[in-house]
Amino acid sequence: MNEALLAAVAGAVALFMAMLVGAEFSPDLRAAIRTTIVVVLGWFFAGARYGFKPWTDTIWQVKWMLALSALAITLAWLLYFRAGRAKAISRVAVMDCINVGLAALFATLFLLQQATAESALIGLILVSGAVFFVLGSR
Repeated sequence: MNEALLAAVAGAVALFMAMLVGAEFSPDLRAAIRTTIVVVLGWFFAGARYGFKPWTDTIWQVKWMLALSALAITLAWLLYFRAGRAKAISRVAVMDCINVGLAALFATLFLLQQATAESALIGLILVSGAVFFVLGSR
């Protein structure tokens, strides 16, 4: 199994398990616990693999990109957990499809990565299908 497929399966299992917990904990507490574990493990793996480079050696553009990325992922997680709290899991899963398609589009447009006609068509089908699903389920 490749890493992308494992990530998708792990995400689905995590969301399903969060639904099983139900009303035992408040949704905000569940999100805080999950986020804390992710942050701790992230620091552990980053430190173990790369060591810790001093922050002062990093140029300001990289610092700004990291800060903006952190804000974007925080917003995405908050909205993701809010939708999970509203039991709109099918809509959240579809939004992950849109994320993948948009990330590929941004990489092609802004990072000038090459896209084949096949990958462009698959991305278009994926994103348009997800958008129609979300808009049609209102």
